[in-house]
Amino acid sequence: MRKWLLAGLGAVVVCAIAATAVYTLMFRPAPPPVGQPAPPQTATVVRTDLSTSVTLDGSLGYGPTTTFTGRKSGTVTWLPAVGTVVNRGQKLYAVDAKPVELFLGATPLYRAIDGTTPAGPDIAEVNANLRALGYSSAPKGDEYTDGTANALKQWQHHAGLDETGTLDIGDVVVLPAAVRVDSLKVQPGAQATADLLGLTSTTKLVTATVDPTQVDTSLLTHGLAVTLSLPDNRQATGTIAVLSSAGAQDQTGSTGTIGGGATQEHQTMTIAIADQTAVSEMDSGSVGVTVPTASRKGVLAVPVGALIVVQGGAYALQVVTGRSTRLVGVRTGMFADGLVEVSGPGITEGLKVVTVS
Repeated sequence: MRKWLLAGLGAVVVCAIAATAVYTLMFRPAPPPVGQPAPPQTATVVRTDLSTSVTLDGSLGYGPTTTFTGRKSGTVTWLPAVGTVVNRGQKLYAVDAKPVELFLGATPLYRAIDGTTPAGPDIAEVNANLRALGYSSAPKGDEYTDGTANALKQWQHHAGLDETGTLDIGDVVVLPAAVRVDSLKVQPGAQATADLLGLTSTTKLVTATVDPTQVDTSLLTHGLAVTLSLPDNRQATGTIAVLSSAGAQDQTGSTGTIGGGATQEHQTMTIAIADQTAVSEMDSGSVGVTVPTASRKGVLAVPVGALIVVQGGAYALQVVTGRSTRLVGVRTGMFADGLVEVSGPGITEGLKVVTVS
């Protein structure tokens, strides 16, 4: 009896397995036909702007350092700390315990200024600075007047100077703008008619050197907008403020020449940063300077992978029309950011083409 029962159970199990197999074969999805190609990848002809650029190595700082040479005889008794910003009417240094203050202007004092001095641009700047500092008796103009003398005496009184109403060469320093002290060339006790300070702009700038073998320097123009990649990985914008040239040097320090002795010149760019708050927390560091080199506005473009090289080295696109495709010859223009400018008969915006990427 037991043998018969085991045999019956075995038969039931076999039948169940067989039924499951039949069900699976009947209802599982059919495999794709062997050899059927996958549908082609397509892209659309778009109208867009294309541009190319090059990124140069730059550095953040305060621009070139200018050496300041004292013109007032005596002994240096005080110097500002490195990093100090000196504005109009503030002490730049001291000689024999007397301050030498900063005036702003384009013409340095080149003569003594007193009642016998003929009119000139230096007197005009003294008058203008005195008025800017609040001494309203100074006249508008380039003549030394009683108003000039009175204003000078008031300024000298507040500065702790002898109230003479006159100025000698070196009594004030006239510079185009406020300055930042970058370095000290001497220490107190030195002779004052020497190189005293290294001065820079008070505004942070980016400088970069351009190798003419890598970049067409004719593209670099004053006011050209550039993109800056800052040390903290943020982006900022800037414009080329100053361009200067210098002969390229080899590793020995000698000036290099190109074919026939022509000096190869590098360009040094000084770049103004549009938003100074973007660099308010940093004084130095490496900066990527991305310079546009070419641009095309409103052109038709496709992914580079859509181009097909045809006989003779020309290019074509495989245009999709319904379920079929056809080759259409094209002319190519700018290549940028994985796209290529295309044109030719029948090439219109929105056209679908086959691409490999």
